[in-house]
Amino acid sequence: MLKKALLFGLAVVLALPMYAQAQEERPTQASLGPFPVDRTRIPPETDLIKYARVTTTSYGFLKLTGNARSAGMGDAYSSVGNDLSAVFYNPAGATQIERYALTASYLKWIVGSSMGTFAIGAKTNVATFAVNFAYFTTDEFEETTSSQPGGTGRMATAGDMAVGLTIAKQVTDKLSVGGNLRWVQEDLDLQSYSSYDIDFGTLFYTGFHSTRLGMSMRNLGGDQDVIGQKARFPMVFNLSGAAEVYGNLGDPLSLTIAVEQMFFTDSINRYHFGAEAWVQNMLALRGGYKIGYDSESWTVGAGLRQTLGDQSVGVDVSYSRAEALDEYPIRVSVGIGF
Repeated sequence: MLKKALLFGLAVVLALPMYAQAQEERPTQASLGPFPVDRTRIPPETDLIKYARVTTTSYGFLKLTGNARSAGMGDAYSSVGNDLSAVFYNPAGATQIERYALTASYLKWIVGSSMGTFAIGAKTNVATFAVNFAYFTTDEFEETTSSQPGGTGRMATAGDMAVGLTIAKQVTDKLSVGGNLRWVQEDLDLQSYSSYDIDFGTLFYTGFHSTRLGMSMRNLGGDQDVIGQKARFPMVFNLSGAAEVYGNLGDPLSLTIAVEQMFFTDSINRYHFGAEAWVQNMLALRGGYKIGYDSESWTVGAGLRQTLGDQSVGVDVSYSRAEALDEYPIRVSVGIGF
């Protein structure tokens, strides 16, 4: 029985990326850190009204995923995240840490860019508190102007950073809420500007088996003038659901399925599907598929977790393909609970 269940779990985890490779025609998008690139390919027969929201926003790195566990599941994570990495997706999930925790991630993104995240938190009798940090950097690039579109010969740089404070609380045995206040700065060569935004999320266990529902509103901030134009946060509303379809978390074998829909103010809606199988509560195998992107579609990932007394250490890695640029983003994450 255990052998059959394991084979079934592996098949589900691996089926999503295999299916995704067969998908070719879909409207897609990409966002590259401080240079959000919305390249939606719209078929002529498509109703253009639903694409009217596609615009360019600032602070685009806030839409990137740094955590390898989330990315390995196709970012269907708002109702799955049960460690400190949740502060970057649905802060309500941070209530599930045991006592103290820290997490760090590194993303080798596209076109010579990279991103890193870090968070440290503690669970108290009052609430769970955490401090989080994220940065995004790019390689040097040649400046271009309207009169010299081929380049001026002058090299420029760009980068972003964000520092936030998260507070999350378990209100009842089924409902948790959380919020994140964040300071964000964006540097575009000689220009630099900063602002504040907030995230808010809830996590609700329905009582029907292990089914839970996650909701988060992220990147809620005001507009500001940047080089004579409005700089707007890439606000997003997430709705997510997840459940164990075999076993329970902590069992020798468990399989979690998750689905998520994202509503953007600056782009078309996006959909995430993911699966995560745990074997002996030590080895995780993940697969996911994302609809609405040209930066990524299918994803795979794996993780190892080891518990030593009252301490736990986990390492995760994920792999995907950026079809539009034929690159392969890789993410690595480390989590420690103590």
